[in-house]
Amino acid sequence: MGRHFITKKYCYICFWCLLFLFNSPVLGTEKVTLHLKWFHQFQFAGYYAAFEKGYYKEAGLDVEIIESTIGIKGIHEKVIQTTGQYGIGSNELIMERYAGKPIVVLAVIFQHSPSVLFFKKSSNIQSIHDLVGKRVMLTPHMDEIVAYLKKERIDLSDLQILEHQFNPNDLIQGKVDAYSGYSTTQAYDFKKVGFPYVAYSPRVAGIDFYGDNFFTSEEEVRKHPKRVKAFREASIRGWQYAMSHQEEIVDLIYEKYSKRNPKERLLFEAEQMTTLIQPILVEMGYMNPGRWKHINEVYAELGMLPRNINLKGFVYDPNPPANYDWIYYSFGIIVFSLAAFWLVQWKRLNKQYSENLKKQVEIRTEELKHSNEYLQVLNQSLLNTLKELTEAQDRLLASEKLAVLGQLAAGMAHELNTPLGAIVSSNHSLGDFLNNKIINIMDTIVNFDKEDSLRFHIVLEEGLKNQTFLEGKTERSIKKDLASKFSNIEKMDLYGKHMQLVVETGAYRIGDSLTQILESENSLKIFETVASITTAYRSNQIISVASEKATHVIKALKSYLVSDKDISNGETMVDLTFEIDTILSLYHYNLNKVTIIKSYLTEKKCIGNRDKLNQVWINLLNNALQAMSYCGTLEIKIQWFEPWVKVSIIDTGIGIADSIKEKIFDPFFTTKPNGEGMGLGLDICKKIISQTGGKIELENVEKGTCFSVWLPSAET
Repeated sequence: MGRHFITKKYCYICFWCLLFLFNSPVLGTEKVTLHLKWFHQFQFAGYYAAFEKGYYKEAGLDVEIIESTIGIKGIHEKVIQTTGQYGIGSNELIMERYAGKPIVVLAVIFQHSPSVLFFKKSSNIQSIHDLVGKRVMLTPHMDEIVAYLKKERIDLSDLQILEHQFNPNDLIQGKVDAYSGYSTTQAYDFKKVGFPYVAYSPRVAGIDFYGDNFFTSEEEVRKHPKRVKAFREASIRGWQYAMSHQEEIVDLIYEKYSKRNPKERLLFEAEQMTTLIQPILVEMGYMNPGRWKHINEVYAELGMLPRNINLKGFVYDPNPPANYDWIYYSFGIIVFSLAAFWLVQWKRLNKQYSENLKKQVEIRTEELKHSNEYLQVLNQSLLNTLKELTEAQDRLLASEKLAVLGQLAAGMAHELNTPLGAIVSSNHSLGDFLNNKIINIMDTIVNFDKEDSLRFHIVLEEGLKNQTFLEGKTERSIKKDLASKFSNIEKMDLYGKHMQLVVETGAYRIGDSLTQILESENSLKIFETVASITTAYRSNQIISVASEKATHVIKALKSYLVSDKDISNGETMVDLTFEIDTILSLYHYNLNKVTIIKSYLTEKKCIGNRDKLNQVWINLLNNALQAMSYCGTLEIKIQWFEPWVKVSIIDTGIGIADSIKEKIFDPFFTTKPNGEGMGLGLDICKKIISQTGGKIELENVEKGTCFSVWLPSAET
């Protein structure tokens, strides 16, 4: 008994020792490689700190840090080739992911990108738009600078792009007019030599991208999840130490990794990185999936990526949801046990059920016999109905109204969605004005003295006069003129609030009175109040115009759909002008590239069935638009030749060959590819016109096709 107890205790101890060996990172290290994207400098301080302070070693990692001398080129391929590879990248990772590379971003270090565009302060470049035609050096893969230029409507073809030599002297010596670089490093080089510079950041245009981040491959995350998590945590720990011990890490970099940069430059880089990393405000390594989606949207707006690309698996989750597989397995076992128990019970009760079922089957068989007789009668009735439907098929071919509605569905939706979208957006602006702004506006106006009230009324009157939208180029020109004219007024800063509101409210048009308004201490409140009111007024105008457009489309659709039930089988007077205009309104979305010429030379009505004649106009218009590929000139001419009203539809399409002109009205004759037409359209048109007592014919024209329809006039 005692020996058995000792053996059991010994096995228990061995089990826990083995478990400790397999889970302890101290007793074994895993080899991984970190590829930097540039030379050794403070930009990668966190990784040096993690290595030198033993954070990687504590995590069971043997990390090799490899410096790059050619930038980021080739790093993505190295990382995804084998496991154990990690790299430092930027925002180009989202484009590499879309290109098919299985990249996973583990953490973001720079919450704001350090990428900027440098100019000489005393040069003739006063704004980003003065770059056109200038010599520019752009760093490869610095996508936020390219996005910034495109958002400012500056195409790379408008610039003289020079190969980047990564030498600040190129800008200092005037070899280049603009130079892309990092605000954390190149700014030091310019300040060191006293070079006056201006730095433009993409953030001024709303392009706020991440900076440096480290990444690995999907295979590494899948096969070695613990190693990925350990590397990430150790690296972030190293960054936390590096940012709180900057001077120590600067000495470490200079003494052990590279003397390429002096300590003064490394310290400057560290100070500049603090505002970009924001280690106090933001958790080190934090990244928001929504911000990556925002980066995707910015790229999409500039045509650099499609919208809403699939980012699943791109952003690493350090705390994935717990694995509840054991619950599912347990549930499966319980279900299986219940199924086995039920099977035993089912066998026991099966005999009893069989006897009851036998009796029920006999009863049901008799019921089915009667049901079968009823189904035979019903089947004969259905055969008769089918015969009637078959005989009515030819008549249904003439009714194509639903088919036309199907063709126009997308266009009608667009024609209604556009004004309705404008109404919803403008209504939101009005709601915001009424709920959040109007009380503050009323309080502000009441507190104005007599002179400020007069100034307010002058600006408001001018703001409500003209609500035209200013293009960016025109707006910049107006701002420059105002800055020059009012250079003595400190409020009129070219990029200040006063300048923006003067342009937005239209106050720049009031001339010399603008000076009196700017002299008021409440000038900013006056302009802000007027801007809020004019915005609400503009929203009201948009709602009015959009409502009118939507009403017009709905009226046209209603006119086309509603039939004269009392005379649907007979003939009456038809207003051809009104009916054709209604159909053109329905086809408005398909006529964007078509020039419509209306030659309505008579207002006389004809005799006929309105619905059937509308099918004729729709068939002829469809043929004309398809012949022109929805691009060209379409003329509709209405004339009176007593006792006829003649309607001609003339297009500038490919025309009809002489060899088939005699066959075009034959049933089932078509020149369209299989599946695109049955060849019944013109045959149906001819039958409808013949029933009306008129005629349809093909007339010769110099270019395209002309179909003329002769209808009996209602006035003789």
